[in-house]
Amino acid sequence: RTTIQKLFIEEMGTEETVFALQDYPATCERYFEALAVLEDRFIDALIASPIVSISFGDNIHASLTSPELFRKYILPAYHRRIPRLKAAGKFLHSHWDGNVKPLLPLIRETGLDGIEAITPLPQGDVTLEEAKEALGDMFLLDGIPAVYFDTTFSERELLDCARKCIDLFAPHLILGISDEMSFNGDIERVRRVGELVDACNAAR
Repeated sequence: RTTIQKLFIEEMGTEETVFALQDYPATCERYFEALAVLEDRFIDALIASPIVSISFGDNIHASLTSPELFRKYILPAYHRRIPRLKAAGKFLHSHWDGNVKPLLPLIRETGLDGIEAITPLPQGDVTLEEAKEALGDMFLLDGIPAVYFDTTFSERELLDCARKCIDLFAPHLILGISDEMSFNGDIERVRRVGELVDACNAAR
């Protein structure tokens, strides 16, 4: 995870991280510098590996990581690591599974190849059209709100959403569930999406 996301999710939690950034900014910066040194070693290993696709497990949520925090802490870290990995031929994406509408204008500044798990309405806070406008020719990974896989919504709504994802984003699309299907999801609906994808591929 990237800088403050690591603090938020793994190390300190939301409240303590916010206080630390305000009360001990120099200490936080030293931590991020040390983290970057450690990350360089990890990147060296990734570059030497046969791994092609790399996900930054950032779990971005704009209610937590505001555009201001994103510009200050996330973008510089991306700009530091991404050129090395791209030069080695890696496909790079980051996991943005929360509300992300305020961050959409910053997506193309990341240097990533794609964004994973952007969650559209009615579960998230963006439309598929807004996501497409923000991503341009970047890849969308996933794209179907998880709530469409349970009986709250009709199968028709699920398939219409899946079809819209394909129409808007293909061929820059790895279709999947944003973010995870719940315990009461219907596996038959997953199969129905698979059948739709097969039909779309056969028609190309």
